[in-house]
Amino acid sequence: MEVISLPETSSFTDPWRANVGLLIDAVATPKFESELFSISREAVKCECVTAFAIGENAVPRVLLAANAGAANIARPLADKYIAQYWNLDPINRAEELHEGSSVALRIVPDADIHDELYRKDCYTNLRIMDRFTILQRHGSDVYRLSFYSGGGFGRFAEYEIDRMASSGDLLMSLLIKNDARSAQRSESWTPQALIGRLRAVAPSIPAREAEVCTAIMLGMTSEAIGLKLGISVNTVLTYRKRAYGRLRISCQNELMRLILS
Repeated sequence: MEVISLPETSSFTDPWRANVGLLIDAVATPKFESELFSISREAVKCECVTAFAIGENAVPRVLLAANAGAANIARPLADKYIAQYWNLDPINRAEELHEGSSVALRIVPDADIHDELYRKDCYTNLRIMDRFTILQRHGSDVYRLSFYSGGGFGRFAEYEIDRMASSGDLLMSLLIKNDARSAQRSESWTPQALIGRLRAVAPSIPAREAEVCTAIMLGMTSEAIGLKLGISVNTVLTYRKRAYGRLRISCQNELMRLILS
């Protein structure tokens, strides 16, 4: 296991910093996971990204788990990792972190993962050859953000290691902020609450347009919205266009800012 120093400042602009506005807009919304993964794929060609938090009660929480490909295998595997393999992770041997401190570690499964079943389930079967994890303590919680490389790309290149290390401060800040705001909004992030906010902005918005906008804010695709409401995709797009015109916006990010501001 290799311990990597995190620089205090970044010496270059990478895709995370170049797209920081998109990531900030996605904080505490269903889009945060997909936006972070998409930009991470551009930055370092990772096959998977996971994030966990563990507090004083020693019960880990999955904050996000996304992977390349059509099938969502990262989330169930993250749950299995917590249930069966958490204590076998060599990351646990890292020194105790103080408030605000962070560290980065690189794991090479063939050399660092000694439990055969853990290595097979979480690495070999997925053709994962390299892992880069950033850890940071915030309050009573320790946050872990991990990037996994493999498949046709092999191990992380040195420039990718430099990118992850240089942007570690930004990524952990966004992750912690997303977790805090999601917790604050967990009770209000419901269809009823969102429709209420929407009607406060546009009292005369028709019911169907309000339903479509609410579904968009909840991260649903046009196809999923059509199935839920029993209408065609073209009709969904028509309602969306009318609603955006009524609200004087042009995209989902503007809808989020308008309703959540």
